[in-house]
Amino acid sequence: MLKDAFYESRSYHELVLGSDYRFVVGRRGSGKSALFQKVAAAVGKQPGAVVLGEHPTEEKALAFQHEVEKIAKTYTDVRHITRLTWRTQILTSGLEVILESYKADRIEDLSFLREFREKHRALFVHTGMARSLAALRLVVAANPGISAIEFPERIAEHFELGRLQNEVSAALQVIKKKIVFFYDGLDEGWVPSQVATGILGGLAKVTGEFREKSQNIRCILFIRDNMLRALAEFDGDYTRNIENSILRLQWNEEMLLDMVALRLRAVLKLGGEQNIRIWNRFAERGLEGKPGFRRCLQLTLYRPRDVIALLNHAYQDADRAERKRIIEEDIEAAATRISRARLNDLYKEYERVLPGLTLFGDAFKGAPGRSSYSTIKARLDEVAAATHSGPEARDFALLSTGAEAFNALYSVGFVGVQEPDGVSVRFCHDGSNVNVQELSPDAVVVVHPCYWRALDLKDVGAEVLVRVDDEDDVAITKTAKDDMQELRLRKLGRVVEDLQKIPEGHAGAHAFEEWVLTTARYLFSKGLDNVQRNPNSDALQRRDIVGTNRGEFGFWKRLERTYGVSQFIIECKNYDPVSQDEFRQAWGYLKGPYGRLLMMVTRSNGEALSESERGLVMEGYQDNPSKMIFVMPAFLLARAISKMRSGKEGRDDWVDKQLCDRLDVFERVYVSLRSRRSK
Repeated sequence: MLKDAFYESRSYHELVLGSDYRFVVGRRGSGKSALFQKVAAAVGKQPGAVVLGEHPTEEKALAFQHEVEKIAKTYTDVRHITRLTWRTQILTSGLEVILESYKADRIEDLSFLREFREKHRALFVHTGMARSLAALRLVVAANPGISAIEFPERIAEHFELGRLQNEVSAALQVIKKKIVFFYDGLDEGWVPSQVATGILGGLAKVTGEFREKSQNIRCILFIRDNMLRALAEFDGDYTRNIENSILRLQWNEEMLLDMVALRLRAVLKLGGEQNIRIWNRFAERGLEGKPGFRRCLQLTLYRPRDVIALLNHAYQDADRAERKRIIEEDIEAAATRISRARLNDLYKEYERVLPGLTLFGDAFKGAPGRSSYSTIKARLDEVAAATHSGPEARDFALLSTGAEAFNALYSVGFVGVQEPDGVSVRFCHDGSNVNVQELSPDAVVVVHPCYWRALDLKDVGAEVLVRVDDEDDVAITKTAKDDMQELRLRKLGRVVEDLQKIPEGHAGAHAFEEWVLTTARYLFSKGLDNVQRNPNSDALQRRDIVGTNRGEFGFWKRLERTYGVSQFIIECKNYDPVSQDEFRQAWGYLKGPYGRLLMMVTRSNGEALSESERGLVMEGYQDNPSKMIFVMPAFLLARAISKMRSGKEGRDDWVDKQLCDRLDVFERVYVSLRSRRSK
């Protein structure tokens, strides 16, 4: 259909005829890839234009991130380095165009270009991002152990980028060619980290430099809006280098009707009638006219991909029923299929940032589509308070209230808030957040209509007039993913701070138990399921927590094999030192599914055990069938929480390693026979 019925929007003409924009930004399904294809084809027909398109694969993007991270960790360092690897890719691609031109013999310094290609033959095996990655690897191999600060200079020297750019620019003028690079699919393998965003920032930076210094090279990047906002957050030069070169893809009812009518004309072989008359030849029985078309739109996210999928499914059902026009029943059936797909897309998109979103969303199954904020909050409070297992348990340790859960659901566009007019409902667009403190308990909350059928919602009431926050209005806000990340950082920071506020001794015993419970649910979520207070605990002074050991890896597998731990006990002791009586009481718990090891969290200020604690640990291990009391000062758990705030990959492995290392000390030093003999 892109060939026969492509909708030439204003954005299309601005990209084909103008040269002001370097960034085409839009949501998923907003038509970026369609523009990429059609604009590239149109520009390629212009006199002297050579179009080079690039759609990186996920494996290359991930490999690029991995290689860069070996050298640099911060956005600025990564941008400085990759700016030059991207420049190498662009200039060498231009060199290939020049050498293939029949006018190449007219170039004054052609020998340099030919010698460059011969010298760096390994580079020319690759294209696009893969060539940028190859440039990085070649410089790494030639300069082992080089620092991130020195790396940009070595890249420039290795590939003689200053001279190369001058020669390529001059040669393009001689052969009367201009090269336009189109980059699509840059979201493949991308995550909102400093390294991944720094690679994108390097490409963004070099496109601006070519715009300023070369009239013969132009680059256009097609990216998602959350990627742009990540650039805005990390890049100190965003307002100068990026902000004024952005073309945002926005769709409204009229544009979507134009697009649908254009496709219908092509498929149904209709003439140049008005759009509504074309639509009425396709839809009937309540779907006629703009109200009927609008009713279809509200079942989508106002994106071309959603609208096309909905109408295609509906038309297939009509065709099976031997009808030439779609009716309400067709749209209902199609909307159910589309609804499930959109809900699954939402869950997948945010599973990395908010695994608990699935449980929050599923809590709405079979519920009314419209409810008061107080009702929604109470429902989410119940979900947050329940016991959870698996990766999502970590999120419920942080999103501990219905208000926080509502913020998360609103920020990803799952729910909206009804406007004062009582008709329209405003939904968030990928990042704009609502302050629940400002919502009255009676405020009407509506689940987005596109999810109604997937969740089998009841009593949805009158049709919803969907209003989506305009992208320009929220351009300076952070993405929903960034919101979730910031929420994590705030909550984790609060967990660390709260420990210092808890008084030691009996007065702070309950608060300390709550702190350990929250910390354990977060830090140990990949090793323990069903972490909760001991259900058999009646005594006020018996502060213990229990979780089911999955025994799948590392420390937890070691506990199962060596100590037979199926149910892992965590004793909470809000004081230091711990007495002999409490050690002996703890030994008594270790039997049956609890195995021969438990963790005792104390308020000790040192990592090492005191002499008295060493004696008690050794006594329990040597005189009570090798039972181990694994003492863990609370400040070490707080340190692990701080580590988790760094956002670096492998942080779960770091926590597991610390647990294993500490257990090594207990087994090799505190309870060893050598230690006993030395006494």
